[in-house]
Amino acid sequence: MPKCALLAILLVTTMATGQTAQNDAHQRFAALRDAYLAKFKPLFLESETAWWEANITGADAAYARKTAADQALVDLHSDHAVFAQLKELKEAGGVTDPTLRRELDVVYRSFLAGQADPQLQKQIVALENDVEQIFNTHRSPVGDKILTENEVRDILANSTKSADVEAAWKGYMEVGRKADEKLRRLVQLRNEKARQLGFPDFFTLSLALQEIDQAELFKLFDELDALTREPFAQLKADLDKERAARFGIPVAELRPWHFGDLFFQEAPASTEVDLDGLFKDADLLALSKTYYASIGLPANDILARSDLYEKPGKCPHAFCSDLDRAGDIRVLANLQPNIYWANTILHELGHGVYDKYIHPDVPFLLRTASHGITTEGIAELFGALVKNEEWLQQVLGLDADTVARIGPAVRKSLRTERLMFSRWAQVMLRFEQGMYTKPDQDLGRLWWDLKQRYQLLSPPESVARPDYAAKVHVLTTPVYYHNYMMGELFAAQVRHALAREVGGKLDAQRTSFYDHPQVGAFLRDKVFGPGNLYAWHDLTQRATGEPLTARYFAADLAAK
Repeated sequence: MPKCALLAILLVTTMATGQTAQNDAHQRFAALRDAYLAKFKPLFLESETAWWEANITGADAAYARKTAADQALVDLHSDHAVFAQLKELKEAGGVTDPTLRRELDVVYRSFLAGQADPQLQKQIVALENDVEQIFNTHRSPVGDKILTENEVRDILANSTKSADVEAAWKGYMEVGRKADEKLRRLVQLRNEKARQLGFPDFFTLSLALQEIDQAELFKLFDELDALTREPFAQLKADLDKERAARFGIPVAELRPWHFGDLFFQEAPASTEVDLDGLFKDADLLALSKTYYASIGLPANDILARSDLYEKPGKCPHAFCSDLDRAGDIRVLANLQPNIYWANTILHELGHGVYDKYIHPDVPFLLRTASHGITTEGIAELFGALVKNEEWLQQVLGLDADTVARIGPAVRKSLRTERLMFSRWAQVMLRFEQGMYTKPDQDLGRLWWDLKQRYQLLSPPESVARPDYAAKVHVLTTPVYYHNYMMGELFAAQVRHALAREVGGKLDAQRTSFYDHPQVGAFLRDKVFGPGNLYAWHDLTQRATGEPLTARYFAADLAAK
């Protein structure tokens, strides 16, 4: 046989063998995935449904159902034999189909997190559910009254009496004392879980599971610190003068309760314009429906399934939940006619339309947002519209003269909000890193040292307080808060892309995109539709044409 003919036969044989091996890998993973889904889907549905019921009722039975489903999920993801097969397939590289490869990666990371001791993981789940119940049922003792979180927020935002805001703030912080012991136990258990999986601590494990490089994350946050340090110091100095005058005290006597918010993460009420007053007669549901429909993302069906007003036992916060990844998307809120809840409902519906418009052909495992960064970014993009002049005129219905008069104050409020949040996010990221890497340190001192450094806040009379444990995210959504800030960066980048590519070179800082259905088309195609087919950094590149950057966020801060 001629040499060239022999080589051709060998090449064809090698290609056929490689194709056979690839097909075998695809078939092996597909079989593993289908067997996994048969068990995962009903448990997922039970957990989500029970969680919804627990949050709207506070009922012990619902929490028990959720705990049982979550513990069954722990058992499912603890299967060492299945994980070994997933690991083998992943490391061999034989699964080359892009969708299958992404599914494999998602399932692999789900099982990686579950390879620790099952009993340890069940302890964590049970504690997390206990903590959720503590926060959902907490009411703040203030004087001779027991107040809801909304009532505490109202005092902080509107009172001019130092004694009243101090009592309200400290009353809410009592939830930290209730939760502190459980938090410390959670830190121990989470760190033990990380060590069992080969990571030094839970912080490092969490970032790996989120597809975030730790060095790059801190490089980004150090850059943000440098960008915002000086403008924030100027803003804080001006704010100190305003708040001291408001309460009739020297600047040196200002304390955390004087700044209108529980954690100084949101801008205090403007002294130049009554932002809450703009919404006192507003129908927040009608406004939300009108706006989302105008950009080609109608959300009426989401609102029809939602639970939107206060009632006993109900979670006092807000969230959006996709209960079945098939259209049963709901928002929990406690609406009041003010700017906080106007922002919140637009924000949560941002999550909702993201989930709603994931393409139905995307496989169940990938029928979620690409990442917390992308879904939080979209939510922030829409929530911020309550401080957008075009939106106030076109959607809320203010007249042009009123908008022109209040416009500078509204823009200032939005800039203040973004600057403040960028500093607050620094506290959360660095506190959680410190808590998990050195859990035996004085956490109260760490908390207040960080708040002094990044937020320029003077601490209470004593830093030996578990105020850190009053922030629910620290307990129930650990090592996640950085995603909110990265989401702000994503929002700024998408906003500029929309203004450039959809709106005909609109002013990215000023436009509300109202009545631009092309916005919905762009988001459905570039951001929502793919679901989790792509990792967040790939999705960012595909949607905006470049990797995630802080340039657009900084540009928005600099805009006048």
